[in-house]
Amino acid sequence: MTNHAFGIITKVYFNKVVIEVPDTTLIQHNYLGDLYTLNGLNDFVTIYKNGSHKYIYQIIGLYEQEKPLNVEEQSKFSQKAFFEAAPVGEILYDRFEYGLSTFPIIGEEAFLTDVNDINTMLLLSDSKMSIMLGKLTTQDLMPKISVDSILTNHMSILGNTGSGKSTTVRKLLNEIARCKKDPEIDISKANFIIFDVHGEYTDLPPKMTTLKKVNDISINLERLTVEDWMNLLQPSHATQRPVLLNALKLANHLNSNNNDVSWIKAFCALELFNNQSTDAVPKRAKIKGLLEGIDSEKINEYLKHYNAQFGSFNPPNIDDTFRSEIRAYVKDKTGYEYEDAHSYLISCLESTKCKTKTIKDLKIAVDLVLLLEEAKGNNQIRTFCSTLITRMDNLDATYSNNLFSEDLTRQEELEGMLLTKQAFTVFDCSFIDEDVLLFFTSYVLRSIFNAQLERKMITGHVTKSYNFVFDEAHKYISEKNEDNIVDYSKMFRTVAKEGRKFGVFLILSSQRPGELSKTVLSQCNNFILHRIRNNIDLDQMRKSIPYINDGQLNRLSFLRRGVVLIVGDSFAIPMEVKIDGEEFGDPSKTVIPSEIWKQDKPTNFVDLERGKEVVIGE
Repeated sequence: MTNHAFGIITKVYFNKVVIEVPDTTLIQHNYLGDLYTLNGLNDFVTIYKNGSHKYIYQIIGLYEQEKPLNVEEQSKFSQKAFFEAAPVGEILYDRFEYGLSTFPIIGEEAFLTDVNDINTMLLLSDSKMSIMLGKLTTQDLMPKISVDSILTNHMSILGNTGSGKSTTVRKLLNEIARCKKDPEIDISKANFIIFDVHGEYTDLPPKMTTLKKVNDISINLERLTVEDWMNLLQPSHATQRPVLLNALKLANHLNSNNNDVSWIKAFCALELFNNQSTDAVPKRAKIKGLLEGIDSEKINEYLKHYNAQFGSFNPPNIDDTFRSEIRAYVKDKTGYEYEDAHSYLISCLESTKCKTKTIKDLKIAVDLVLLLEEAKGNNQIRTFCSTLITRMDNLDATYSNNLFSEDLTRQEELEGMLLTKQAFTVFDCSFIDEDVLLFFTSYVLRSIFNAQLERKMITGHVTKSYNFVFDEAHKYISEKNEDNIVDYSKMFRTVAKEGRKFGVFLILSSQRPGELSKTVLSQCNNFILHRIRNNIDLDQMRKSIPYINDGQLNRLSFLRRGVVLIVGDSFAIPMEVKIDGEEFGDPSKTVIPSEIWKQDKPTNFVDLERGKEVVIGE
């Protein structure tokens, strides 16, 4: 060993050692046919404790320092190099363990790590189920990554825009697809569900992929949970949430008791009529609007004598008869006296589930709930719920004919996709906005998670696993959603904490880790990190990723496009890798002005009158 040592340890710390190198020209050498050269930072260094026990360090700093030749001759100096190296792990009897249990001492020799030891550290899988993402930036080695390890942990792929993040995700998925070459593997059981925000995952192997635009499928609204409606409409906690919950129950009740709409309107009209505080002209006009067209000839006849502008009958003696007729109408429809009708309605709703068939039905129910509140004198309730009403109107106008259509064929398309009969199921979400994206992703995640939960409860074990790929995850799995009183990220956090037990795993792809849910990010065990320069994002990663040190975080700001730092439970050591994914880079390629601004080549034609060839533009 002494013949190939390049330096001596002069300082030892818990987080690094300093190696004095007398002559850098002697580092390069040939040993057993392998050429060992020093590439600099990130190279591995071995320090022998004994023949079978080795410490592995990684170079993190290089510098020179002048030293006197000896004590007597202070005027003569020599240049000496010093290397700083951070601890990586130990090799004991050809088995690598991350981290050091003991440390070297001053005076021990340092060696360049040999090829066999690097293979021990980096060639992580000898099984057929392994993938390779690229080569180490400092070694001509392509680490193997165990599929069993990387796909049984939550993972984050993070990096600024233009750093190659999407290319890495596509490389990962296509490497998974290559497992099909093993005749013992049924790739259709891979069960990847991908939410494609920018239409960048359309080039996956077509025979293994089910691809649908979200506007070509529909969700059966009756299957939505209260949490789904909260995510979709995002009501305020104090006022809008109770209105929405009551409206969902009322919409469900009216679905099987459609005639109740008329008596509820009649009840509200009389409540408004009797309420002395509601004498404004708009309120009186609303009374007439509620009663017009009601299925009572007498009420319609009396209504002709009602002057909405002044809120009175002409002649006045019809007033009492009008009230009595509405009371009789309510009792006829419900079997209860007018005074007990509201309590009857409440008792009906207490045992009713929160669901609706269409957005239009929900809008009718919300209007009735607001009318009941206004009838009690709550004149501001409609103003407080204006944003909720606006969101419902927008959903009705935008999605009633696509995502929320009642078309059974479209609904069956979605149900078929959730069966995941192909390796990759891609939802093209490029046309939906962020609020609906939050709802849709959490809805699909909940559907699969609940199915897995039910399957385990029935059979006692899980026979399928799912990996969800969330593109641009910061847009919907965000920290701001956790700060709201209404928790919109609950489903993602539940799966992040409990999904492993039921075979459901998350892969987050994001350019803004600082905006991601801290809880979800903290549950990720594997990280593929591209270039990140924003201080807020770097600080979030420092707090959330236990596998990374400050030196590696600083290095992230200077990574080239396509170069990543890979850290986590599935990787023996942090690795800097150049992703081998040029063939997958086109869908997210940056638009170059110098290419798209080029003039089109002129087209020539023959001018018969002038008898010569003419160039267009002359």
